[in-house]
Amino acid sequence: MKFLKNAEFNLLTAIFTFVITVIGFASTSFLLTSQYIDIPLGFLYSGGILSILYFISHFFVKLDEKKEFANFSIAAIGIRFAVMIATLIIAAMMYYRWDLKLFNIFVYIGVYTISTLFFVILHLIRRKE
Repeated sequence: MKFLKNAEFNLLTAIFTFVITVIGFASTSFLLTSQYIDIPLGFLYSGGILSILYFISHFFVKLDEKKEFANFSIAAIGIRFAVMIATLIIAAMMYYRWDLKLFNIFVYIGVYTISTLFFVILHLIRRKE
């Protein structure tokens, strides 16, 4: 528990997103044998991308703490946004344009929303302390 109290925001969000991904995939894994295979795969796709992006952002923040600048953190925000938009567009094109129903974009948006809300709530809680 001491690790979670002292951990950085991006690392906690990456861990939380990974846990939500595993729970979401496990709870919808019965759909793998039906025509709705895109829902559990959407959890894996979105959760994997978001967890990796927040984990990389954690290392950028650590670099900024060593150099006492915010250049890498600002770059991480831009990179995270660009990758998020690009992967969302690719998933939407696969689903609606090319008729490859592998990843559900609504699950992607849901996991992104939950991870962003967790990130904001974590900031608000830690700001009061």
